[in-house]
Amino acid sequence: MAVNLKFLALTLTTADAEQTYRFDQPATVISGPSGSGKSSLLMLLKHAVGGDAILTPAVRDHVHSVCAEVLVGDEHLALRRLIGEAGSNQVDVLDPVTLELRESFIIRAEAGQTTLSDRLLSALRFPRASIPVRREGKAAKANVTFQALFAYVYLEAIYIDTQIVRHQQTYFDGMRRALFEIIFGLTDSVLLDLKQRSAQLLTDMKTKTSEHDNVSNFLRESDSRSDDALRAELVQLREMLSLAERTLSDLRSELEESSAADAVLRQELRRAVAGARDANQEVEAASELLEARESVVAQVELDLLRLERSASAIEKLSPFDFIVCPRCMQRLEGRPVREDHCIVCLQHDPPDESVDPAAIQQTREALERQLQDAQAVREADAQVLAAARDRVQQADFLTTTLRRELDLQTRDIVAPRFDAIASSSARVASLGASIDAVTQLRDAWARARSINQEVKDLKATRTRVQADVKSRTLALAARGQLVDDLSQEFFTLLAELHLPWVQTAVIDPKTYLPVIDGNPFESLQASGGGITTCVSIAYSLALLEFGLTHPDVLVPSLLIIDSPRKALGNNPDDQERGNRIYDRFKTLADAYGDRVQLIIADNDTAPIPSDTFSTIPLDYNRPMVPGVAHPGPEHVHRAEDGYGA
Repeated sequence: MAVNLKFLALTLTTADAEQTYRFDQPATVISGPSGSGKSSLLMLLKHAVGGDAILTPAVRDHVHSVCAEVLVGDEHLALRRLIGEAGSNQVDVLDPVTLELRESFIIRAEAGQTTLSDRLLSALRFPRASIPVRREGKAAKANVTFQALFAYVYLEAIYIDTQIVRHQQTYFDGMRRALFEIIFGLTDSVLLDLKQRSAQLLTDMKTKTSEHDNVSNFLRESDSRSDDALRAELVQLREMLSLAERTLSDLRSELEESSAADAVLRQELRRAVAGARDANQEVEAASELLEARESVVAQVELDLLRLERSASAIEKLSPFDFIVCPRCMQRLEGRPVREDHCIVCLQHDPPDESVDPAAIQQTREALERQLQDAQAVREADAQVLAAARDRVQQADFLTTTLRRELDLQTRDIVAPRFDAIASSSARVASLGASIDAVTQLRDAWARARSINQEVKDLKATRTRVQADVKSRTLALAARGQLVDDLSQEFFTLLAELHLPWVQTAVIDPKTYLPVIDGNPFESLQASGGGITTCVSIAYSLALLEFGLTHPDVLVPSLLIIDSPRKALGNNPDDQERGNRIYDRFKTLADAYGDRVQLIIADNDTAPIPSDTFSTIPLDYNRPMVPGVAHPGPEHVHRAEDGYGA
């Protein structure tokens, strides 16, 4: 049974006006001259349900938002989406009566968030599935989306005569085929999961095979020894290492025994070294003290010498009265001199006692006693220094003697063992490094074997999964008859259109695309756009009617067609063919009534008057965007020409 999907109305809001277009009849024709906004109106339907629509400059510059009133499954919803970047990734779901906001959904998937596609597919009760795809050579998954399903609903003018459900878009063709299989029940979530798992296993198997090849190439190029040879070499190296470690342990034990024997001698040597250090410190201290004593003696001798010189000068010069200066020989009688002052230096005469010979003698005797005492102390300190130096000499001699004795004792015993220990240690280290190198190579071999086993396990698992895929495919194979039945209806439709030279028409059971007289759809383009347009419309109409007559086929009940008479031509046969297309529209609308909806954009009104068709007329005086004057036919921008996205 066709899934219920229907547009009831579309409201455009600009800064100054608002316009609602209603779709009340089973079939609605949007008519008007080129550039009046027919395709733009259809694109806004696509925009409202979250699609990537092509919008003209008039729409982008003046329309603030669109609100589509839709029936989705059993739900009546109003979907509002802004125009421009502000609303590019969000659609608001409103109450269709009060227009109160119920909820908002993002359009492009983000982790952990429900998208508009999720909401609409749930309302349609359309199976939720992920299809296996390959991205950058790796297995991946792509979720079936409402926007992808809408490609089966909307025949855009730009594709109507060149593609069947955008089949030539490589990135989308896998989704197209998967959707066809879901719609017709040729696959289900179980089979899709199995195919996805099979694809992922194939990717993992290729990755592991490449990894195994890289490791194997490394082993072949880096070392020619096999794993068995490395295993035998590793056993031998470990035996040699064990022997070298025992030898090293024995040498160290012998060295410890020898060290115990000369421990007493070493202890004596340590004490002798400590005694020599103490004696040297005593010498340094005595030398410093003797230097201080010699300084005192020298100072006393200097004071005594100064006293002798002063007394001699006083004794020799005191009897003389100077009448001339003894230096410059100038006469002294005429200059004023204060009493009790020297007439030569003009200083105050010293007291008598300072020049008294007895006082000078007393001072001399005191200095002589000080000199004798200082000399006596100096001699005593000199003896202490001499004794300290003797002790240093004795300590140094003892230390030298003990060291010679220890050297003689250890030269023939300890030194050779030290050499042997060093050699054995180097041997142990070398064997350890060799064992590490062999172990690393063996680890690489083990990794290669592990990877190879993983490849085998992946192959076995994929074989089982492929068997499950085949089994599940066979279980669903009976539904392939539906494709044959669809082919028959498709051919009947084409026959009613009286296409020239068409003898056979089928739906390919592998690609689900039309094949006309044994030729694929692409080869028909040489015959003209009118032929391919008729084939494209017949294909979509056959799908729509097949879904209406088969309760287990999930074709949406809506079909939007932009320019069905595109490229048909103007001769009587072409016009008659256009009439037959509209006859088929009328037949569908009359037969199924509210169960089906056709929305058609065309330059002219329906060529066959009928109450079945409602009309939305557009022209340059009444363009699609409310409140915006159309500049005229010389300034036409058509949505199908790709203005804006």
